Amino acid sequence: MCFKKQVEQLADRVPQLRDQLKSEEGAKTALVLPLLQILGYDIFNPKQVMPELIADIGTKKGERVDYALMSSGQPKLIIECKKIEAKIQDSGISQLFRYFTSLRVKFAVLTNGIEYQFFSDIEVLNIMDSTPFFSFNLEAFTQSDLDFLYKFRKGCLVGQMKSLKGLCKKRKLRNYVRSEIADILQPSKTFISHLKEGLLDTTLASVTKKELSTIADQLVLEECIKVVEQHRDIETLKPKLRLLLETMLSQVQLKKVVIRKTPNSLYLETSSGTSILRVFTIGLTLKLNIHTTSTSLRVIDDLLFYKDIIKQEVTKALKTK
Repeated sequence: MCFKKQVEQLADRVPQLRDQLKSEEGAKTALVLPLLQILGYDIFNPKQVMPELIADIGTKKGERVDYALMSSGQPKLIIECKKIEAKIQDSGISQLFRYFTSLRVKFAVLTNGIEYQFFSDIEVLNIMDSTPFFSFNLEAFTQSDLDFLYKFRKGCLVGQMKSLKGLCKKRKLRNYVRSEIADILQPSKTFISHLKEGLLDTTLASVTKKELSTIADQLVLEECIKVVEQHRDIETLKPKLRLLLETMLSQVQLKKVVIRKTPNSLYLETSSGTSILRVFTIGLTLKLNIHTTSTSLRVIDDLLFYKDIIKQEVTKALKTK
């Protein structure tokens, strides 16, 4: 079974198990260890997955990290687990920081079994960052998230891991930009105060902060809709679809298929006109049709979720040409 299907099956268990998993041990057994198995680790072999690894630092003795992924007898990535209902942003980071320093690892994960926050020393060498470079949530993940998680499968945490650290730096930058954008899209009290101050010497000085906040929220929504509309435009989607197909199909296959455009749709067809799939928009909704199956896409990149099906359908269509 492919990696994606295995993760999806584990994710499907979360709603069924949530009410039963009240302890840290429950989250470990039912969710964390199965995910490590999916990533290829033998959870029963301490040479690969070491439970309760000693992580004493200074005068603080008896410290143990829940799990350590091992290579050549050395910990490469450590995992600290919390209860499933724990808000991991508020708990465990200082504890993980100590373990990171004590064991001199390059990767650390804080998890409640559902959300997995990955940390490293990207900002300052040998000092764990205060914010994660990657977060994976079993209840809400994209194909991009799956692809990045797969980079931590068995066999990847060996040697100097320079290429992996490079990818993590790019992910950290992505998260930083995302966070800054999120702040802009949620006008803060400081931002509203700044708007208010800008009106002090004008005839609009009497406007209240509540009025400004209401206007700001409305305008943010309007501008977001404009951006979504731009990204739903067929002229914008066509080159993106082409780039995605280049990652899925062989060069031979690419030469034998074409993208046909209509006002609200993109059709992938063979050169003889056999239809393979359709990507289309209905208002702000982006959808994918393959045969009689229709599904909604969050963004065009979500086509990667269906890359195996798309490859199969292209192969089948070209054989029956």
